[in-house]
This record gives sequence, structure tokens and C-alpha cells, in this order.
Amino acid sequence: MEVHRGLDQLPSFNNAVLTIGSFDGVHHGHRTIISRLIETAGKVNGESIILTFDPHPRQVVSPNDKEMRLLNVLEEKIALLSETGLDHLIVMPFTIEFSQINPYKYIEDILIDKIKVKHLIIGYDHRFGQNRSGNIDLLNTYANKGAFSVEEISRQDVDDLAVSSTKVRNCIAQGDMPRANKLLTKTYRLNGTIAKGSQIAGKLGYPTANCEIPEKIKLIPAPGTYAATAVCDGVSYEGMLYIGKSPTLQGLSTDIIEMNLFGEVTEDLYDKKITIYPEQQFRGDKKFDSVDELMFNIGADKNAVLHYFEKKKSKSTITTAILNYNGQEHLKNYLSSHEPSVDHDVVVFDNASTDESVVYTKEHFTSVNIVSLSENTGYAGGYNNAIQTIGSKYVALVNSDVRVTASWLDPIINLMESDDQIAAVQPKILSVDRPEEFEYAGAAGGFIDRLGYPLCRGRILDTVEKDSGQYDQASEIFWASGAAIVMRTDLYKYAGGLDADFFAHMEEIDLCWRLKSAGYKIMCQPMSIVYHLGGGTLTYDSPKKVYLNLRNNYWMIRKNMSLGSLFFKIPSRMKIDIAYALLFLLKGKVSHFGSALKGILHGLGSIGSISKKKKSHQYFLNRHSIGPKNTKGKISGILPFSYFLLGKKKFSDYS
Repeated sequence: MEVHRGLDQLPSFNNAVLTIGSFDGVHHGHRTIISRLIETAGKVNGESIILTFDPHPRQVVSPNDKEMRLLNVLEEKIALLSETGLDHLIVMPFTIEFSQINPYKYIEDILIDKIKVKHLIIGYDHRFGQNRSGNIDLLNTYANKGAFSVEEISRQDVDDLAVSSTKVRNCIAQGDMPRANKLLTKTYRLNGTIAKGSQIAGKLGYPTANCEIPEKIKLIPAPGTYAATAVCDGVSYEGMLYIGKSPTLQGLSTDIIEMNLFGEVTEDLYDKKITIYPEQQFRGDKKFDSVDELMFNIGADKNAVLHYFEKKKSKSTITTAILNYNGQEHLKNYLSSHEPSVDHDVVVFDNASTDESVVYTKEHFTSVNIVSLSENTGYAGGYNNAIQTIGSKYVALVNSDVRVTASWLDPIINLMESDDQIAAVQPKILSVDRPEEFEYAGAAGGFIDRLGYPLCRGRILDTVEKDSGQYDQASEIFWASGAAIVMRTDLYKYAGGLDADFFAHMEEIDLCWRLKSAGYKIMCQPMSIVYHLGGGTLTYDSPKKVYLNLRNNYWMIRKNMSLGSLFFKIPSRMKIDIAYALLFLLKGKVSHFGSALKGILHGLGSIGSISKKKKSHQYFLNRHSIGPKNTKGKISGILPFSYFLLGKKKFSDYS
């Protein structure tokens, strides 16, 4: 992201797509708008731009408002916005003179002449210029003349943003850091410098780093004792944070911020920059009757904080595992949507990338863990290696090109906790580029026909439906999409994980089939929603994908269907698939034709390895079955006939 301070030396933007605002906190509501901005810029081959102001307009127009506090000072805001994938940030100096600019001059001199905006995304109640007389109607007047196009953010969306900002401030003011951090999608930070304090805490056996924050406008959490982490001089610390007036010992007039750093501090930290991340408050500030009572409570606080960090490091309820291979741009655009917490770890498993993915993630996502795998073993092998290191009860396998929504895991975990027979659940998967439509890879849950052809609620072959709530009920399905799937970690391991020979494509269907054969349920929970870019590593029309889909589908049905069933079904499959290959030839797609034939031949080969895998499959069934085979999610027809001959293009036609 390029930062431009002022308007004097702006570059020549290509198809500038602009939004305007303070973006204080860069919380999840802001990130939704920024995602829309970036997606729009991508569609028009343009550049995404935010115009923001410094100082905050309220500081200028209401200088006597002593209660006003900001979630971020400018440099913090810049750091957070740089993680979103935004192309440009323009920081406009805000003055009394600027606040009184004629709204026509604002549009013509700044938006048109300086920025040369092509598409403007703006809130319905956005006001600008002298007496705040400029509004959406005036902008639309220019849009109607062809100066630029305007997209109006709905009243509901704008109100949600305001509510989110208010909620974040209220949470921090009350010391509710877990809720605040969840709304922000990032742990709140306090940036300051370590200075000499009274040194009283050191004499009591709890030496502290005294943090001075120069910006008085910065919102400080409620007084009290917190579990917090800190970064100073490149070193990370866990510790006990105190904010307050030290009423028992000093009775100060203003709050101090000091942190007892755990572990060995080997150097003089005075005058060093420190960033503190408050995570959990354990008690408010309190005046005790004696120093002994104070010491007792400080000891109890420290034990509580130590226990907090022990719990945090211990077995989490869920781990989100994101497999990455040369996906720096995907991580840049989508990783910020994930929300690590005390019982939720987010881990990027890097599949031996050759780009700057690992370096970028370490620099920009400090709350995300990174594990580097020694070689690229594809989607299936990579996840198998990754999940061996995970000890949490649940694991969410999420593609790097998936943007999750706030609290997306909650409905899924609630569903899985309600029924021990549920092995895996997928959310409703919508398209990043067309959010009103289902996404190809999974939509609202996968099904399978009698010959082993897969289909989805919301996507049948190449026909994708719009989401109008038609599949919003939680339902049992046959397979869950590998784009975003939550599984019981132990069952993943017991079942042998994904078949690494598949490399990519249909390995999740194969795994779900194994679990269904053991009597488990696979579910879709549409109350949970994610957005998938799709085709991020291999386009849906790629000859290699044609090959992998056919080869892997033959392997899958040979592993999971009985020999007697295959005796009748393989010949039928071959006729249909050869016709499919010939269709490519008729369209002049010679490479696709060759890939299809190769896929059929290779899928029918490997007799020895398939037999070995079936034995391993049987071992899992013998030890971990909870009942007879679960056939829910199978449909009786033959998909190609139903689709091409009977015209059944929607899932509702099959139910």
C-alpha cells in the first residue's frame, strides 16, 4: 500500500476506485467496505484508494470535546490498513479552512482533478464541504453527467459501521477486551515508549516497564489488571498489565500504564518503543486497606494471568489451518478476516512457497502462527502433514482465497457440539466476485449420484444459482467442500486424512465418503457464511483440472464402492466420460480432450494401490464405525442424463 500525505504529488491512478472516511479502528465493518472497494477495483482493472483525514475532523470542528478518544492514531491506522490489500491511502490534512470548502470545489478540485476518481463508494449520509452541505444527491448530479460513477452504501450498512465503532469504544472503556478484539478482528494495541516510573513495583518484587503514550487522544482501556502481550525491541513478552492511579500506594491524578514482563529481560529497555496488546481483564483498579492486602492481590492476579497464558497455549477448542503455496496476494486480501482468540488458533501452513508469503505473514499478522513445511505435497499431502501437529478438538481447513465472516465458526461448533455423530460441517459458500451467488466449490453442501458424480445445493455442473435463502436450513449432506470445512481432528486422523495421491480435487469427497461409511454425519450449516474467490490456484476450466477430476473420481468410486457395484457402474461411467471427452474435441479443445482421456485411463489403473487403500479403509471401519453406512446425501438419478437430457439445472429439481 502506498501512502500519500496530502494531494500535491499524487500519482496518475488507473481507474481510481475511492471511498472516504476516518476508518478509526479498521474494525470488521470497515473491512467489509474495504473488501467491496478492492473487489470493485479488481473488476474494472483499477486501483483501490481510501481518502482519510488527519487530524480526525471532530478534533478540528469540536476542539473543546475533551471526552473524545480514538481507537487508532494515524500511524496505527496506516499499519492496519496496509494489511487489507488496499492499493493507496491518501491522508488529507484536515483544517478549519478545509472544513469550509465549497462542496462543488471539493468534488471538482479534489475528487475529479486531483484523484481523478472513476468509481466512488460512499455512505448514504456522507456529508462534506461548508456547513456539511454536500451530500449523495450532489455526487449523483456529477455521476449523471458522466464525471464518475457512485455506489451508495446502504443505510443499514452505514448504521452497522457506526454501531461497531461505538461498540468497540464501549467495550474498551469497560475493559471488555475479548469482545473489543473480536469486533476489531485484531488485538487492540497501545504504542508507547518505556520511561522511568516510580520503581515502587520493583521494590515490591514485580518490576514493570512503564509505558508512556504521547497521543492523549488515544483511547486507553478501563483501569485494572490485564493479561497482555508486548513487543519491545523485536522481542515478544507475555505479562501482567496494570492501568490505573495506584490508589493504594500513590493516589495519582492520571492513569499510569505499566507491565510486568514475564521471563528474563536481558537488557535496559528505557527509551525503547513498546507495543502492548491487552487481551483479558481480571479485575478493576481498587484501593486496598494495606500494602499486605495489595501484595496478596497482585500475587493472585499474576497467578490468574499465568493460568490464562497456560490455557491459551494448551489444547485449543479449534484451529483454523490455512494451507498456503505462493499465495501472498491471497493472504494479503483474506487473512485479516480470521479472528484468533483464547480458544481459537489460526495457523498458516506454508507448503514450501517460493514467494514472500512467509515473510509477509510474519511481518503483518503477528497473532497468526506460521509453520513452514519442507516440501510441496499438494493440498492433500500438505494438510495431512499439517494436521499431525494439531491437538485441538476441531480443525477448520480453509483455503487461502476464502474470506470468512465474523464469528463464522460459532454456528458450526454449536451444531457439532450438539451431536457427536457429526464428523464434519461446511458453511454456506458464496462467491467473492458475485456475493449474491453460490460459489462453485461447495455452494450449500455436496451430494453424489448413483455413479459417483458430485453435485451441490446451489451448483449443478457449470450452473450456479443465486442465493435467495432457498438452502438456508441446516441439512445433512454427503460431502463438505475442502474450501472451508470444519472436522473433528481425531476423526480426520483415524480415517487416514486426505488421500495424498489425489494431490488436489475430490480428496475431501473421498474422506467424507469414508466417514459416511462409518456411520457419521456430514452437515452444512448455512447460518455460517464465507466467501470464496475460487480458481485461485487452478482455474475451473483448466485441462489439468479436467484430468485430476476424472482420474480422482475413478479412484474415489473404486475405493468406496463395492466390487459388485463397480462391475455394473464402471462401464456406464466410461461411456459417459468418453462422450464428455469427445465433446471437448468437437469444441476444438484438443488439450482438454487429451487430459480427459488421460484422466480416464489413469483412473482405471493403479489396481494394487487402490486395493491397499481399501484394506486401510476397512481397518478404519472395523475400529471406528458407529453404525451402518450413512447414505443420506445420495441421489438416485444419473447427473449427466438429468442435466443434459432432462434439463435439471437446479438442485431443487433433484429433491
